[in-house]
Amino acid sequence: MLGRVVEYIRLNGAPFRLVSYPSPEPAPGVAVPIRPEGSVMIDTRVLLIDGRLAIGVVPKGEGMNLLGLRAKIGAGLVQEGTIDDLPWPFSDAGAPVPPFGRMFGAPVFIDPSLITSTDIGFAVFGPNDFIEMPYDDFARLEQPRVEDLAAAGELPPPPLH
Repeated sequence: MLGRVVEYIRLNGAPFRLVSYPSPEPAPGVAVPIRPEGSVMIDTRVLLIDGRLAIGVVPKGEGMNLLGLRAKIGAGLVQEGTIDDLPWPFSDAGAPVPPFGRMFGAPVFIDPSLITSTDIGFAVFGPNDFIEMPYDDFARLEQPRVEDLAAAGELPPPPLH
């Protein structure tokens, strides 16, 4: 699958850097993956918006506010999907999914905190392969819709009376 992603980026004329760290461990979860330096790491989530495939992009480690997205775009239902919701052959690949919705025939929604970043970095169908690319080139390629996606966090506990 990594080859398909690289081909997609090259065919669209976007600059990128591929960084791979093969794991020497038989169980990749044992080794701590090394991530590219200098870029803002992102998480990509498969979404289903009224039953149609979409891709959501937030800063690494952030939750996703699906109810807020639903209200912003006026959808009836927004829910997290799985890799099985992607078209074949991508549905047979491993997670995490790259943020290239156009490659899957799906719109991309991105959190506004990421549009000021110079470079973004993300894992591609596995924990040891990363792609870095300038945000401007990603935006030109994907034409993402900017929406508040990152979850704001938990509310503070109510005051005791």
